[in-house]
Amino acid sequence: MKKISVITAIGVVLFSLQTVSAQQAEEALPTTKTEASINQDDYKQIKINNLSEIIKAAVEKDYPKASIAEAYGDKVGNYKLILAIGKDTKTVYTNARGDWFDPNKKG
Repeated sequence: MKKISVITAIGVVLFSLQTVSAQQAEEALPTTKTEASINQDDYKQIKINNLSEIIKAAVEKDYPKASIAEAYGDKVGNYKLILAIGKDTKTVYTNARGDWFDPNKKG
């Protein structure tokens, strides 16, 4: 009976040591944060005629009184559009699927 108690005690000690070493290993791992940021200089002016019909349709649907005054594209397929609404202008950002996004929000 004493052998079973000793073996159980050894097992508990080994399990405890393993848990402590695993926690130390996790704490030793460096953590990094990835932030999605959009550099405004990455956008290059493009011709409005080169915009896809999807983007033109998104503007027409969501900004029916607006016209695209200027268009800029980046290397990953995002677009910066300057919309003319009467005498005012509005800058909006969209991806190739016509989904609007805010370049200042990190996500």
